[in-house]
Amino acid sequence: MTVIAAPPKILTMDEYEAEWKPQGWQIIIIGPTSTWRQEWGEWEAIRDIVQNALDECEYYTHGYDDEGLYIRDVGKGIAVADFLLGPPKLKPDHARGKFGEGMKIAALALLRLGYSVRVETQGRVLWIVFLEQKTNGHARTLAALWKPNGRRHGTAFHIIGYRGTAFTDRFAVNLPRKSIVADGPSLLSQPIRRFNQLIQHKFPPVESEFPEMVKAVGTIFTGQSRIYARDIYVRDINSPYSYNLWSFDMAPDRHGPKNEPDLWTDVGRLWSCVTKAEHLQVFLQMVKQPPVIEAEESHNVNMGSWDMGREPVTGKDYADFIRENASVWREAWIKVMGENAVIRTDARWDGMVKHLGYESVSVQSYVRDTLARAVTTDRELIRTSQERLREVEVIADEKLEHRFRSHLNLARAITRKVFTYSPPSGVHVAVIPPASDRVRTAGMYSTAVGEVYISLEMMGRARSMIDTLVHELAHHRQYRTMGEAEDLTPAHAESMTYIAAEVVKVIAGGDLDDLLKEVVW
Repeated sequence: MTVIAAPPKILTMDEYEAEWKPQGWQIIIIGPTSTWRQEWGEWEAIRDIVQNALDECEYYTHGYDDEGLYIRDVGKGIAVADFLLGPPKLKPDHARGKFGEGMKIAALALLRLGYSVRVETQGRVLWIVFLEQKTNGHARTLAALWKPNGRRHGTAFHIIGYRGTAFTDRFAVNLPRKSIVADGPSLLSQPIRRFNQLIQHKFPPVESEFPEMVKAVGTIFTGQSRIYARDIYVRDINSPYSYNLWSFDMAPDRHGPKNEPDLWTDVGRLWSCVTKAEHLQVFLQMVKQPPVIEAEESHNVNMGSWDMGREPVTGKDYADFIRENASVWREAWIKVMGENAVIRTDARWDGMVKHLGYESVSVQSYVRDTLARAVTTDRELIRTSQERLREVEVIADEKLEHRFRSHLNLARAITRKVFTYSPPSGVHVAVIPPASDRVRTAGMYSTAVGEVYISLEMMGRARSMIDTLVHELAHHRQYRTMGEAEDLTPAHAESMTYIAAEVVKVIAGGDLDDLLKEVVW
């Protein structure tokens, strides 16, 4: 194609009438003045040009020639009217751009920075200029010279005189495919199903652009991980992973999300779909409280079932992806937290959890409930234990051998002495199922009927029987005075100390000497 001589970057109407109109160039006034969006630089301009190209055909090419940088696509081309800046012409939901203004603002910013801009598109060519108009002084308004010519198909933006970076690593479409370590469906499914992407790629640091962030969080991850929104770089993040996300709206000037929490909910949607244990282990280290790996996900990611909603193609809750892949989540959980770890929902259950042979671990609150679809919680552990213990089988006194009956008689006598008023309804020997798969159950106190059960295994010697009896009588006292009977709480510990002292007092008083002659210590 024949190279067309560039007009001056600033053109008066007189110059247009005298020099360019006779050559067949027409002029359109786009609208904004040269001072608009002064915060835009080369990155913002190239970003929006590439964004338009990707919305046209899902990829673009670029390179450098004798004139400078060019960016091309093979789309349907741009109409002259598309350059007019009027009320926003909203793009569809699946598009990367939203308001249809970025192309004009990009050209304006490049002109202001001293570059010429030529657009060759299907059937026409345009030069973007500032039209200087006389008002009370002078105003420079963005305009375009155009005439038929151009390309047979697609569009090419030429940034004349620019030989700087093309920012290729700031567009996710340019990343190596091996950098995409996992993906999951976004909320966008029409006309193209879009997938959020989990990325591991070492990016060049951009510390000079974010000095305050670097100062605040250090350089452990800064410059190594990024947020992309719909294939386009938004910002660096302090994380071992980068994200390419599709399901949230951007602010009009694309400096960030319209609503920051929406971004982190989309991160949650993506993690709900990850199925590789090696990545889930890293995730769990980030969301454990306190974090093993301190990252932005540690305090921001949101996996709330209601917030994440449903995947549009299958209609399935995003949270249910975790349930479907529960075995992989449990594998990762065990490797990070340990085989005896459960999710903490309430610190008051910690004692009971420990009593059952497990350990409570806290995770980030907006992750906890959905993660519980795959990993056992303290509440679930205790409920399962209680269901097991409902299967307790009381052994009739007459079926006990003499030694066991002697120990049972001593237990009942101690109980009557310690609780002169409001004693338990009964003390029995029973076969008690294990409270969990990690511990046996020595005894049990039923709040429903107010009875104490001592395991047959504890009845062989008076010492083990009394140890168990003290523990269960403490539950009775605790329940009678406080209305709750949780294991190994401070209240329960205080009650055990009290009951033990009372038992010593009763035995030392000599009232039970006849019974003590019958027992085996």
